[in-house]
Amino acid sequence: MTSVPTFYPAPGGMPFSSAVRAGGFLMLSGQIPFDDAKRPHTGSIEEQTHAVLKSIANTLQGLGSSLDEVVKVNVWLSDLAHFAAFNEVYRSYFKEGRYPVRSLVQARLAFGVGVEIEVQALDTTASR
Repeated sequence: MTSVPTFYPAPGGMPFSSAVRAGGFLMLSGQIPFDDAKRPHTGSIEEQTHAVLKSIANTLQGLGSSLDEVVKVNVWLSDLAHFAAFNEVYRSYFKEGRYPVRSLVQARLAFGVGVEIEVQALDTTASR
């Protein structure tokens, strides 16, 4: 396992990393939903949650990991009235009985979206 972090720059020269590989973990920055045209997705909370979790799954796959390796999730919802609908979609992305630990709060989110999700996953490539 390397002790030197690897930083994956955010697109567009934004002043943050989209992911960091360090200490046996992959840490992804918070992701909001985008539609196919790369515009913020403001559809139903179910559509937005699917969009974010698919994006996170693709990012993890590109880094040699998967949602199965996620151990911690932070969630921001624009309205706690969306809690139940969010959970229905969320649970479909993880194995029953192997849900990551999670924090969830209500917040005003960028671009008027309804959800933002950030994850930390085990870096299984560190042991290869």
